[in-house]
Amino acid sequence: MGWSGCSAEATFMLFLTVWHVQLGDYHDNNPMKTDSFINHFFREFPGVFFTLIGEDEKKARKYKFTSVEVKEQAFRFDGVFLPKTKDDDIYFVEAQFKKEKDFYPRFFGESFVYLRQNQPKNNWRAVVLFPTKAADPGFHPHYQEFFESGRLLRLYLIELPKEQLEKFPLNLFRIILNSKQSAIFTVKSIVRQLPSQISTRKKQEAIIQMLVNLLMNKLPELSVKEIMKMVEPMLSDIKKSRAYQEIAHERATEIARSMLREEMSLDLIAKVTGLSKKEIRMLRGCAKLNWHYLFSIVTK
Repeated sequence: MGWSGCSAEATFMLFLTVWHVQLGDYHDNNPMKTDSFINHFFREFPGVFFTLIGEDEKKARKYKFTSVEVKEQAFRFDGVFLPKTKDDDIYFVEAQFKKEKDFYPRFFGESFVYLRQNQPKNNWRAVVLFPTKAADPGFHPHYQEFFESGRLLRLYLIELPKEQLEKFPLNLFRIILNSKQSAIFTVKSIVRQLPSQISTRKKQEAIIQMLVNLLMNKLPELSVKEIMKMVEPMLSDIKKSRAYQEIAHERATEIARSMLREEMSLDLIAKVTGLSKKEIRMLRGCAKLNWHYLFSIVTK
């Protein structure tokens, strides 16, 4: 049996380990977290941000997207687009997926603290992503100029053109906007599109991590086994890709080496990792050769 013959549960757990998904971070009773997703999304697709605000996506080349912490307040923006020249605006980006009465005072207050601390020469704009208008606390008289001048731009994802939300990568937002059942179908659809949309291994890894994180966050009431059962069918295509096979085999090999150091049986190692006994014996042989070589150097 080769490593690709892992059981469904073993394969999924290996998959989660490879993509660094921390299960404990997502199985709680809090509302769905989106700040981490927004940060990862715009890191991978900065051009989409400029498309959303009605500008040329190529403008992203002139910016560095980062996460900035306001030191005095221990507050971190979901993201900030910092221009590479002094002629372009700074963009403070925040995703607000639940209604918060004091959102604007907090958001602008933190923005002003950042501007005071860093004193950039650039002008600035603020962009807030809401799922719907219902999540927007609405006009605030203290910041009337920002609302009227266009310094503040409010985007309601549900109002984006349907054709935009159906195309990759904006369809990732549908996982947040849709019902739980619809979110599952959306994830499966995105996975099917990945090979044709993303050609580089690194980006595929990042997208898959976002997908799994979003799905587990969307369904916090389900156990790992239930999510595994749900996700395993959609992983079959990913498992066929060279990127996944290389990473999964590398991870299985690391686990096997660790188990060999603990002198566990070949049968158990093969069952856990999916590696063949022949592969495990080769790893054990290499480990012994390395040890003998090291011992010979030390004892000279």
